[in-house]
Amino acid sequence: MSYCVQCGVKLEQSLKSCPLCHTPVINPNELNSTDLSDVIGPFSTIKGEVEPMKKHDIGLWLTLVFGSTAIACAILNLFVFDHNYWSIPVIGACIVLWIFFCPRMFLPKISIYLNLLVTAISVIFYEFAITFMTKSDRWFFEIILPTTLVIMVLVTISGFFYKVVSSSLIASALYLFVDVGFLSVALECYIDRFMGSEVHLFWSAIVFSVCAVISIALSAILSIKRLRETVRKRLHF
Repeated sequence: MSYCVQCGVKLEQSLKSCPLCHTPVINPNELNSTDLSDVIGPFSTIKGEVEPMKKHDIGLWLTLVFGSTAIACAILNLFVFDHNYWSIPVIGACIVLWIFFCPRMFLPKISIYLNLLVTAISVIFYEFAITFMTKSDRWFFEIILPTTLVIMVLVTISGFFYKVVSSSLIASALYLFVDVGFLSVALECYIDRFMGSEVHLFWSAIVFSVCAVISIALSAILSIKRLRETVRKRLHF
């Protein structure tokens, strides 16, 4: 005795459909000799798809999250925990994150270089705002500001090569190691000057040497086609 897959009613062997819900009855033993394209199964064959979320909606959601966080911290700082300006870093971080993520969601055709420039400016203002919580702003002008400018220049140059020259995974790794090497040297120079000592490369020389060796190896892989294809096949990318 068989049963309907839809309502569970007992079915006689001669029935072609359920007498209660009219669901077609299919004998599994006859599937091999039956053209499956002509069989109408009891379940829907239509594949449902969830509509993808639009970038504009994601931008509105992020705006709501960052905006509410900044406003809540500002209110708490003004009326509850008012012993210092602790809300400045939080509000500044919300502004920087919004500028970094949201403009390209509302304006997808905006230039990546303009977006990087605006983001760098917002980061500089954020770092400067933190100086109001410290006794001196010397660390900002002698370390943070020049380091941020170096990072902006390196990222802009890497973005240009990524867009114009090559955007492969190997090329991206090459740009990253070159940036890290030069940034480490610049950072140690700024720290030595801030500490009032003579500029002397120590740890940054090690980092730069390692990055240089890796960069040369990656450049060789990119320039030699057979080697490049072998690496891609071995690493499956």
